[in-house]
Amino acid sequence: MVQVAGAAAGNAVVPGAGGLVGAALGKRVADALGTEATPQAVVSQVQTDPEAAKAKLRELDIELTRLYLQDQQDARAMQIATLQADNAGWLARNFVYLLGTLVIVAVFAYIGAVTFVELTPTGERYADIAVTGIAAGLVSSVMGFFLGSRQRQESRAPRTFMDAIRTK
Repeated sequence: MVQVAGAAAGNAVVPGAGGLVGAALGKRVADALGTEATPQAVVSQVQTDPEAAKAKLRELDIELTRLYLQDQQDARAMQIATLQADNAGWLARNFVYLLGTLVIVAVFAYIGAVTFVELTPTGERYADIAVTGIAAGLVSSVMGFFLGSRQRQESRAPRTFMDAIRTK
């Protein structure tokens, strides 16, 4: 199940990469459980001692969350160090802001083109749907970087990796 969830996530980000993501995630889970990286071995280990498997997977979930937060913290620290550096030029200090502005302007230009410009003589607009999704993701990423991202307020408990797998 972990490999399937990883494959779906990988294919959503980069088509065709799902198998690699699923295999890597499956191996990580198998390593946490101390078993072979095969679906049968993982299932057997979980069925043998469900409580121990749950505890080990919870530790893996905590570790993955820690790595994710550390990555975000490192990115923020890098930006702060650049802003505080005495030898940083104007471009280095403003690159993130320029990139964010460029992405937002490009997305709005695209929205304007899709709305007001006839792209094909017959009016077919197949790529609009896919590119609009990508554009919305870019805007979301820029806004999340500058304003921070919020978790869904659906429940008071934080949504974890294991919660995501259980809902699939």
